[in-house]
Amino acid sequence: MRIVIPADRPKYEREMPGGLALTLSPILKTDREFFEKGIEELSLESRFARFGQGVGSLSNRELDYLTDVDQRKHVAWGAVVGENAAGVGRYIITTDPARAEIAITVLDRMQRMGVGSALFEALTAVARRDGVHEFIFEAQADNEAIMALMREIEIAPLDYGGVIERSIRLADLPTSAHDDGLVEVIEEVRS
Repeated sequence: MRIVIPADRPKYEREMPGGLALTLSPILKTDREFFEKGIEELSLESRFARFGQGVGSLSNRELDYLTDVDQRKHVAWGAVVGENAAGVGRYIITTDPARAEIAITVLDRMQRMGVGSALFEALTAVARRDGVHEFIFEAQADNEAIMALMREIEIAPLDYGGVIERSIRLADLPTSAHDDGLVEVIEEVRS
């Protein structure tokens, strides 16, 4: 899916390994089409990994949930490589404001290119700045993308009957040279 990001939209641009141009931008209400078309580009396995079932399309309620984010308690970023949609990452604060549930979805053709890691880094930068101390997540144990990300950030999965449940203390993660720029972009959409 081709994405042209308007020049005036808040975004953070960086070069990926291999020289690919990656653009990260906070999700806005106007991004419904991104999700409507993006789900069509996920394999059945990826749809199951993300939604727990092989959904073919998203309902209006699901689209509202995915795009109507306040960027404070529900923070979401979209990723574009060149002019191609690449993925989405989000976290949602739990009842404990120091903890957030995290989810990252990368389109199949964009996997293993560093997109998931860049989305994770963006979420971590904002969460740290906002006082979140821990990410929690659940994934299928056969989800190779999440297993690769866990290896990259050097944490061991806890497997409970084919489902990985894990928490990650943000203090244990390295900071990035991109952190300040990513936080500045989120602040643009918050004001």
